Amino acid sequence: MKTMKHMVAFDCGNSSYRVVLGSYDGERLTMDVVCQVPNQMIEVDGIFYWDFLAIFQNLKQGLREAARRVDKIDSLGICTWGVDFGLYDAEGYSLGAPLAYRNTIGERELAAFDAAARKQMFLETGIVCDKINSAYLLAGMKKRMPHKLQAADKLLMVPDILNYMFTGQMRNEPSELSTTQFMDARTRRVSPSMCRRFGISEDLFCPIGEHGTVIGNVLPSICRELGISYEIPVVCVPSHDTAAAVFAVPAAEEVFLFVSSGTWSLVGTELPEPVIYEIALQGNLTNEVGAFGKITLLRNNAGMFINQRLKPEYEAETGEQIGWSEFSAMAEGHAGSIPLFDVNAARFFNPASMSGAIRADLQEHGGVTGTASWPTVIRSYQVSLACSYAQVCATLEKLAGKRFPAVYIAGGGSRNLLQNQTVADVLARPVITGSNESTSLGCLAAQLPQHEAGITISQIRGILRSSIETKRFEPKQDLRGLAQEYCKRFA
Repeated sequence: MKTMKHMVAFDCGNSSYRVVLGSYDGERLTMDVVCQVPNQMIEVDGIFYWDFLAIFQNLKQGLREAARRVDKIDSLGICTWGVDFGLYDAEGYSLGAPLAYRNTIGERELAAFDAAARKQMFLETGIVCDKINSAYLLAGMKKRMPHKLQAADKLLMVPDILNYMFTGQMRNEPSELSTTQFMDARTRRVSPSMCRRFGISEDLFCPIGEHGTVIGNVLPSICRELGISYEIPVVCVPSHDTAAAVFAVPAAEEVFLFVSSGTWSLVGTELPEPVIYEIALQGNLTNEVGAFGKITLLRNNAGMFINQRLKPEYEAETGEQIGWSEFSAMAEGHAGSIPLFDVNAARFFNPASMSGAIRADLQEHGGVTGTASWPTVIRSYQVSLACSYAQVCATLEKLAGKRFPAVYIAGGGSRNLLQNQTVADVLARPVITGSNESTSLGCLAAQLPQHEAGITISQIRGILRSSIETKRFEPKQDLRGLAQEYCKRFA
């Protein structure tokens, strides 16, 4: 009988972060959420920041509790959202709290590049130009906060920062680094041409880590603080939450369609090499680095952020507190044709009022007279989101030359039963949901090579299929016509 291995995942998202304890008995991987803490941007004089000291402190306390529950923690991994970063001086000291990607600094910089320049950058990196990519925020900071860039010696992405705080070792993890648009997806190395274009030294980046290897051990000072008397290796895992979630997809097929559903919906497929063709660029597809050298060809699509904004607005408007399932089910009160809106339009990126933005759009373009009711707003969002998935799926199928038989939905959004059914109805194929903690699960699974030599990705996915309960949603009504309408209107 194999010795039980206990692993910890730090899973940090935009809306919350959690510490998850995983246990592996040689056949199955089980998880227990130790703690979950709300996370949010902090606005100071019109600039949005992340409170990293609070995140670090709360993760330490979660690690203390995880260590209390088992005899020994055998390894630890860290996953977070993408694109955001911090800068450090030559002595290794932080140059301030990381800025959040929902600032408009990067958007203004991207607007200065014409279509030809954007195409060239895609061809150089395989990464589609997006206002949230780190390259544009960095360019904006050079103009708005030049002192920071002048003092900067190293750039660490969000999970790299946490790895550094826990181990004292500076590394750039590849899946995160690819979200900067400074990495060439073909070589999995920093692109010299992109650095020249933005006037950034290649030396600003750190050595690139390798998945499944140890970055370093948790610092002795932290272990003493937490009452831990042994070393805990920190493993380089696919730290971008999308890469981790895709790694945890319980697919038996070698090529499959996935939706990593959270604040954003990442819709794509996993491939051995990047696809840097005109059709991919036209479809707004990007080649992010995935787990263990794979490429996740995907679109960074709107996701649950819209829903996360709608629910508190409903509660403020009505004075009624409501659960997520009840809020979603309100959509069933909509009658008649379903109006559509472009969920990826700029007006829904971070409006003062999400419901107000949707209602205005439905009046202007959706044929709705008067103020749309809450059931109409919610149903319009659900169907429009599913139609945006269908739009990405159509491009991916052209590139793959095949029809994906099913859709795998992973992440927190997989708990939204009505949304899953809507996706099945719009795409006219089954939806299979994996773990609603897919990022945590992928983070834990990526640590297994440290504990079982020679284990393959295929074997790890087999372990995951036996470890989690999947749900299957078959199409119940034909909503393909709405998908066709959406694709035509919002091409």
